[in-house]
Amino acid sequence: MATAAPPPTAVNDNQLRRNVLGLPSAMAMSLAFISPTIGVIFISSLIAGKAGLSSPFIFLVGTIGIALMASTLAQFTRRVTSAGTFYKFICQSFGTSTAFVAGMVLLLAYVLQGPLNTNLFGGFVSQTLASDFGIHISWWILMLFIVLAVGALAWYSVHTSMRFDLAFVVAEVSVAGILLLLIIFKGGDHGQVPSSFLPTHSPSGFGGLGEAFVFIVLAFFGFESSTTVAEEVRNPRRNLPIALIGSVVLTGLWFSFAMYSIIVGYGAQHVSQISSATAPLHDLANRYIGSWYANLVDLAAVSAIIAVLLAIHTANFRVIYALGRDGALPKLLGRTHPRYKTPHMAIIAYSIFTLVIGLAAGIAWGPLAAFGDLGYLSSLAILPVYIGANIALPFFIYHRYRSEFSVLVHVIFPAVSSVIFLLAIWLSIHPYPSSAPTNIFPPLLAAFIVAAIITAIVLRRRNSPVLTKLGSVLFMEAQAMPEAQDVAGTPTGPESSLGAGS
Repeated sequence: MATAAPPPTAVNDNQLRRNVLGLPSAMAMSLAFISPTIGVIFISSLIAGKAGLSSPFIFLVGTIGIALMASTLAQFTRRVTSAGTFYKFICQSFGTSTAFVAGMVLLLAYVLQGPLNTNLFGGFVSQTLASDFGIHISWWILMLFIVLAVGALAWYSVHTSMRFDLAFVVAEVSVAGILLLLIIFKGGDHGQVPSSFLPTHSPSGFGGLGEAFVFIVLAFFGFESSTTVAEEVRNPRRNLPIALIGSVVLTGLWFSFAMYSIIVGYGAQHVSQISSATAPLHDLANRYIGSWYANLVDLAAVSAIIAVLLAIHTANFRVIYALGRDGALPKLLGRTHPRYKTPHMAIIAYSIFTLVIGLAAGIAWGPLAAFGDLGYLSSLAILPVYIGANIALPFFIYHRYRSEFSVLVHVIFPAVSSVIFLLAIWLSIHPYPSSAPTNIFPPLLAAFIVAAIITAIVLRRRNSPVLTKLGSVLFMEAQAMPEAQDVAGTPTGPESSLGAGS
């Protein structure tokens, strides 16, 4: 005799709270994770050190590549919603084995964001408090404080967290924008510099542009983070594509304008000074407005770091939750709080990880250097995942939504995006980096990917339930309508084809 089906309420165990976020909150998630001001205040110096006068040009190229990647994700999110983001989307096209590898690489890229940005918070805030206000607090104490504060807020309410994010983003962009516009209107150090939109002024040639591109990925990192709250967004198939593409276009225009303004402010003959500046906007504020505005810029930078940490941890909590829920990580991590419906076990685990890795990197390299070094590794890691999602899109649409298939949108757009990313990877390792620790990161990443592939093969041969559970993907439309069918009449629901490995 067949076992009776569980009551409908049983499926809600360990589920995230539905329909609590609207379009503004979804876009705030991506904008805050990208953090327009952190990209300008901190990452601009890293990019200028590689691309030099051509930094605005490489920002435009990066915007095109990331925007096309956002188009790929928009095509997925119109049809599938899940807190597992790339990991889930690749699973739809290539099965559980490939999804496992992508999920592990994605997890590596994501989890490093917490340690690197808490180092930035600890190092920069400690430095700012000492220089601007004469207050001396060790960076590691500040790191401990921000990890506990962000974790507590995420435990209580994702909606409240996103409201804070939106307020911080508006404040930081306003302060930085006034300074950057003033620099342009005043003509900067020695007039406008239109040649900065050409690719021929990198001090390290095209290899420098490739290394700079990796840091541009760091600047855009997290644009896809709105997909990690997909299960909590109202009308996700409408709001998520708008949040994805809108956040990339807005921040891409902002980054290009800001990078150009910084170069104009320093002058074409002094671009090398940008790469040696800890916070270029602070120096420019001192020069073009005064020390009081430089202090305001520093406060905006602190606001930006807090905003990005709120978004980073919210996204990571949900990625870890999704992997735990599906069995790729311990099932304990897939639990949600009985009252707040937030992933409280994932919050505890990731907060501990952030402190351990963050403190180790900060002690080894210094907190501000750890930001750039871990950022390089994190950005390099996510590029293969971007490429995997681009490759997955045409297969997914053709086999499941053949009547909607478009060569331009589903083949050409992701192909161009992938070419840009592949070129960036090649240029970032050719010529090979000579300085530590960045010279150990490419082989370290390659070893990690190989280890993930071997693990997937072993799990597959052992018929491990981990890989089977990874194929159990939630289709939002499946809750309201019968299982979809392809043109041949074959069921195309999540259980029909996702069990096969790649």
